[in-house]
Amino acid sequence: MQRMKIEPDYVFQHDRYDEVLVLGVIQRYESYDTDKATGVEGGVHVRYANHWDGYGPMFGSAHIDPIERFIAEIGDKLREFNRI
Repeated sequence: MQRMKIEPDYVFQHDRYDEVLVLGVIQRYESYDTDKATGVEGGVHVRYANHWDGYGPMFGSAHIDPIERFIAEIGDKLREFNRI
């Protein structure tokens, strides 16, 4: 299986939403102590939108999934997103 780099501002084929725009790859925490700068990690997640225009995601269209689930549901990297 070929490895695919998941990065912001790219459109991917997606099983549930046809096409999605990746907004970011983030580290989530179950809890975080700002004084100690440490936390209990909640895993790596992908933030993406299933509706967007030339400026970015439409209100209410952003989703966040664990990276493992996101990778299982995507196909080809289709194109780069070019903002207006």
